[in-house]
Amino acid sequence: MGKTPLVCCLALASFMAVAGDVEEAIKAGQDAYQQGQLSEAANQFSYAATLIRQQQGDKMVKLFPAPLKGWQADDAESESAGAAMLGGGVTGSRLYHKGDDISLELKIIKDSPLVQAMAGLFTNPNMAAMAGYKIKKINGVSAMLKTDDEMSLTMMDGTVLVQMECSECQSSDLEDYAKALDMGAIKQL
Repeated sequence: MGKTPLVCCLALASFMAVAGDVEEAIKAGQDAYQQGQLSEAANQFSYAATLIRQQQGDKMVKLFPAPLKGWQADDAESESAGAAMLGGGVTGSRLYHKGDDISLELKIIKDSPLVQAMAGLFTNPNMAAMAGYKIKKINGVSAMLKTDDEMSLTMMDGTVLVQMECSECQSSDLEDYAKALDMGAIKQL
């Protein structure tokens, strides 16, 4: 029990250090802007935004579902992309395995213009059907299931896009992992 307070204190100190870095970058950006140093102001604000996206990524990896019964999983990973890459946003992924032959990759993309590019398929079921997708709702969220050679399931809720691809699995595996996602928590990042 003696280690728990120490771990909590270290985690809080780490968070406060990052929060301090964000606040310092914002302040430096404001100062540079007020002095007419527009490039430096933009750089500082971009740095602050990157730090915030990194915080989102750190929280996102904790929201991937635990492996379902009979499955194992690699550690979840996240990346934050600046405006120059993918239009910005945060992505995370986790690979799940069942036995030697079955694998499922789950990706989450948040706050990226790429999410809006996919919106057409979700708002027009005819387009999705013509592309070979089966439309359904999972936990109240629009989803598209494709069951060709490599199965895939894509879900979109606001600024969050979830993509799953699976080899040698059943569509029920994709749906079970989709149901295990806490989309509300992901949207709140």
